[in-house]
Amino acid sequence: MLTNQKPFPLISIVLATYNGAKFFRTQLDSVLQQDYPNLEIIVSDDNSTDDTLAIVESYRLQHSFIQIIKSAANQGYIKNFEQGCKLAKGEYVALCDQDDQWHPQKISKLYNAIGDAALVYANSVLCNESMEPIGVTIADRVTCKDFSSPLEQAIFCRIYGHAMLIKNEFLRRIFPFPTIIPHDWWIAYTATVNGGIRYIPDQLAWYRQHSNNVFGAVGGKRNKTQEAQAALKEKQIAQERIELFYSYCPSHLAKEKMVLSKLNQYYHGSGFVNNVQRMVLFFKYHQQLLASKKRSQLRQWLFCLKMLVKII
Repeated sequence: MLTNQKPFPLISIVLATYNGAKFFRTQLDSVLQQDYPNLEIIVSDDNSTDDTLAIVESYRLQHSFIQIIKSAANQGYIKNFEQGCKLAKGEYVALCDQDDQWHPQKISKLYNAIGDAALVYANSVLCNESMEPIGVTIADRVTCKDFSSPLEQAIFCRIYGHAMLIKNEFLRRIFPFPTIIPHDWWIAYTATVNGGIRYIPDQLAWYRQHSNNVFGAVGGKRNKTQEAQAALKEKQIAQERIELFYSYCPSHLAKEKMVLSKLNQYYHGSGFVNNVQRMVLFFKYHQQLLASKKRSQLRQWLFCLKMLVKII
């Protein structure tokens, strides 16, 4: 329910599509049923070859606040979201996947909760491919809370784009989205030093899990093929990510900058002494570095031990 008595600022919903005709109508219908009164919908299509664009066009003919932009060639989901976000005119931006479903009060509740934070996010119900709840929410699998330190998003991010409402003024300062990590991880990390992240426990989206998900089920495990592919790139990506995060962290956050500097050093270094130093650093700052992981103290310590031989 809307509680703010001021005129409602424009909110841009950026909906990224790619061959999503199978589930797209369900998502777009739920967006159109939002009770927030001032929206624009930007559909950024990544050169779909199915009926996605025809479906969007049929909706656009009925709703003038829907606009469509189509990529001339497939550019990947990160740049597809960036393309849509750059067109957003709203004071706030909500990211939207093509195959989920939103609660009718999703936008209004996030708008009422964001305050002075850079972004706010909510809980989501995990569903199977038929959009039937599987009995757990994202908050059952990961730690969902307010975040204000870049260290809390440097190793793991479990804040998903579909659940966010973002201040556009902040968003425009963090283009371009780097391609070595998901766009929502970059947004969450940079938000920690630009006003912080706020969480509300309301279940405001139904998050469909199926074989075409980019990442699969939240908190789920990779299959053997995915594991083998990930292992080949994991170290390099982790090194590039930590270097990127260290470079972005402002100098006035002296402790955080120091920890990220050491992480960057130990991620790029080699040898037994280097690896011991990396492990010790994780033990010292495990509460922040593992803040998104819903794990017991023992499992957190075991993870820190693993950093002696592996980087994440």
